[in-house]
Amino acid sequence: MLTNCLRFFIVPICLVVILPLMPTIALSQSTTETWFGWIESPEQQLRTIVRVQRDQTGKATAGFIVSPDQTPESIPLTQFQIDPNGTWQFTVENPIDAKRTAKFSGKQSSASEVAGDLEQAGGKLSLAMRKIDSLPTETRSNLGADAVWLGTLDLVVRKMDFRIRVYSKSPFATPEAPRLLFDSLTQNAVGIPTQVSLGETGISTFEMKSVGAKYVAKLNEAANELDGRFIQGPLPLPLIMKLQSEKTKVAEVVDANKKMRPSSDAKTPGSASALADGSPLILDGEIPAPVARQAKSPSALYEETSFEVTYGVVKPRKAREPTSAERGITLSGMITMPKLKHSSQPRKFPAVVMVTGSGPQDRDETIGRHKPFEAIAHYLAENGIASLRYDDRGVGKSTGDFLNATSEDFAKDAIEVWKHARSIPEIDGSKIGILGHSEGGLVGPVAAVWEPGIAFLILLAPPGLTGSEILKSQIDRISELQGMSESDRKATMALQVNLQDIASGYFTDETTMQRDIRNAIRENWDSLKSIAKSQDPKADLDQVKTDLTNQIEGQFQQLRMPWYRFFLNYDPTPNWMLLRCPTLAIWGSNDVQVLAEINLAKIQRAIDRNQSLDSQLTILPGLNHLFQTSKSGLPDEYNEIEETISPTALSTIRKWAEAQGIIER
Repeated sequence: MLTNCLRFFIVPICLVVILPLMPTIALSQSTTETWFGWIESPEQQLRTIVRVQRDQTGKATAGFIVSPDQTPESIPLTQFQIDPNGTWQFTVENPIDAKRTAKFSGKQSSASEVAGDLEQAGGKLSLAMRKIDSLPTETRSNLGADAVWLGTLDLVVRKMDFRIRVYSKSPFATPEAPRLLFDSLTQNAVGIPTQVSLGETGISTFEMKSVGAKYVAKLNEAANELDGRFIQGPLPLPLIMKLQSEKTKVAEVVDANKKMRPSSDAKTPGSASALADGSPLILDGEIPAPVARQAKSPSALYEETSFEVTYGVVKPRKAREPTSAERGITLSGMITMPKLKHSSQPRKFPAVVMVTGSGPQDRDETIGRHKPFEAIAHYLAENGIASLRYDDRGVGKSTGDFLNATSEDFAKDAIEVWKHARSIPEIDGSKIGILGHSEGGLVGPVAAVWEPGIAFLILLAPPGLTGSEILKSQIDRISELQGMSESDRKATMALQVNLQDIASGYFTDETTMQRDIRNAIRENWDSLKSIAKSQDPKADLDQVKTDLTNQIEGQFQQLRMPWYRFFLNYDPTPNWMLLRCPTLAIWGSNDVQVLAEINLAKIQRAIDRNQSLDSQLTILPGLNHLFQTSKSGLPDEYNEIEETISPTALSTIRKWAEAQGIIER
């Protein structure tokens, strides 16, 4: 999908990584003690477990350490000793980077408590541990938390999966001193300290001060969903967080949050208690279990098999192992093939190669709980069209480097899958087209111009504008629907235009880039500070300006990505002047990401100069960017809508394919 814009990039988080990956070491429970503590810094809080192995006399003979928030693997401690006076010494060696080797020195104050310092790379962190009898069972998804909230933020080139963990039980925390941690799963940044407080309107504010971010949200009546805005910088982005449960036992937010204090009373970062008054965030409760989506039984109308396509293999000149680039790219996916009816004569089927939207996408173009490409593939098969859908390069089972690829690279991938489709006996090689969604609607015409054998195009929400224009129109429409005033929208757009102009150029050096960014912020500051004040009347404007500058400078490093630079400047319309194959393009009238009217109009102007193109351009009323029946079309509706894709969109595709003779009526 083409999602949100430059202003919504997230500042990368600097991790305190202590433990390298090592094989798990099995310990004998009969001679092993378990000690637990938290490694804490303003940026991160990480659980730490040390297991001490003793001989029959009680002497410590070996030790092992694990940080389960980073990896479940245990590492043997070197130079490990506990002397009779209770002095602890051990080293955690890093075989990959000796500079990251850590050393602990501490003193045991009682039979069950030890405290000291862990030194690593010139830094020092306090580590206090206590002996415990056992650890609760945990999974890699909940990391032993008593409550877990999950949500996904949509960005320009990828989705960001977020998690909030709440600990309120021994040994990780207590009801009197619970601990909240925020995890950016996509960035593998875990354990960010979080404080939560309640404003007068009953809206909870989760603050991650170490990364300059807030999540302001309201809890629903069922106490299992938070609906709000994620803020990092001056502008908010919609984010829904859902409570994860096992069976029907879940955690509820404390008594409608009545015990929480206003955010101004929140404790400082690194505090052991996440609530200002020390109240537990979690209470036991019962709500109905989420309704599971019914698994589809094998269809009598189609069958599915996996496939792989490898291309770009280069044989090394010398006798050595090939590099990853020399191994080429392997695209892994699924073929959905219609089944012939018993009374039908043997025949071959038309087919489509399915190309996903922007950002790393799996073969089903999974978005929240929806799998639009799976739904389309099954519908097409039921109507006599085979399909090949595949994981983007570098995603799922496909290999390759996604981040350093552009839309033209994805067109090459689509052509290779198209070539594979021609080799499948059940498929009619003269009737293989491309079905692309969003950025895939840009990739399809590129591929069809390069490969004249592509028989037809079905394009869902194809861009007709440059990426720069797409983002500007998207920002303005979303901001308008979210209730932003016209003056604030103009201020946002002015900064966005300046930043895109900088991003579209070439970075000669870091100093010039920083100068241009700061000039852009300074030129627009009068308007931006009014937006910041409207969000937080007590905001320190100097700090807001500093944070915004640092955030954008950090984000600009991501603009070195080939995809983003290509996307900003690429005009897709010249390809429409060169197309020769029949083409269907459809948009939803409620699409706020690729706005229907202006993109259709730009493409139509190009088609007017192409006398050889048989095309149909259609806007479908009431549908959003995913072609769901929608109210506003805003991205935060996508996961709430039961419908994966509208029957209107599907029937439009089928009727066009029938009219073109691609499938029999």
